[in-house]
Amino acid sequence: MALLDAIKDARNSGMPLTKICEILQVDRKRIQRWNQQDCPYRKKMERKSKPYNALLEQEAQLVEEMVASKELSDASCRVLSIKAIEEHHTHISHVTFWKHMKSKNINGPRGIYANRKNKHSKPDVGEITGPNQLWSWDITHIRTTTRYVCFYLYVLLDWYSRKVVSWHLSTSLNSHEALTLWDMGLLAEKLDPSNYPKSLSDRGTQMRSVSTKLFFKSLGMQQFYARPRTPNDNPQIESFFSTLKHVPEYPGRFESIDQASDYFEKFFHWYNFEHYHTSLGMVTPNDRHTGNDLNIFKQRALIREETMLRRRLSNCAK
Repeated sequence: MALLDAIKDARNSGMPLTKICEILQVDRKRIQRWNQQDCPYRKKMERKSKPYNALLEQEAQLVEEMVASKELSDASCRVLSIKAIEEHHTHISHVTFWKHMKSKNINGPRGIYANRKNKHSKPDVGEITGPNQLWSWDITHIRTTTRYVCFYLYVLLDWYSRKVVSWHLSTSLNSHEALTLWDMGLLAEKLDPSNYPKSLSDRGTQMRSVSTKLFFKSLGMQQFYARPRTPNDNPQIESFFSTLKHVPEYPGRFESIDQASDYFEKFFHWYNFEHYHTSLGMVTPNDRHTGNDLNIFKQRALIREETMLRRRLSNCAK
């Protein structure tokens, strides 16, 4: 406020606003915004007259009755506006109905759409404390040099360690390929049937097919689904696909499935055994998966302490 008072005094003494902005090194619009803020010494503007298009008392009552009407409970604000014209011979804009509905906190989806919002809940996968407790999986399109032709990359990712447990490249998109992916993952990890992981995926056709559900049921594994259009419910696999398609070596398009298979063979080895993952504390997914990350963290902490001690002794000696 003291700065605004100084600016006001300078303006009263005849100094132009441009010169004031140059001295203070601030933009002209910033000072204008400061002046528009509520200040103790500024008198608030009050409307002197009622708007010419304000609702009459009986019209406001009509809005209240129509919004509260049981028969019109599923009608949108636009439908209510038309109903007011046709049935009550009164023009009330849909914006007026919308504002009234908003004030009552009932301006969301109505009718059958009202229940769709709560139809799916966030997947409750429980606390994940180690590897092979929850596996996340998805399918992505791989472009080819042939128009209208693509490959499909199936990926099975461990939620805890971010390690790619298995992957499968195919020219078809179906449930059989998805189950092949899971068979490869279970065989690779050599898990005991009593300790099979949970499954987390989106709501794609391959994830919700009858054969897929029977597969998980026969193995006693729980299936969890992310909510529609909610990638944050399954962020690990979404983040992985972003990494996969944005590494500098990614060619973008492949001429054949053999070329794609050779590329992904090298990529997944790099990702699991060489790629330092930020969210894992800059260790590789395989280190986290095997528990070797704890030894790495201890070794790094020891090296840091030795380095700091060496610097301290060297600098203090000088």
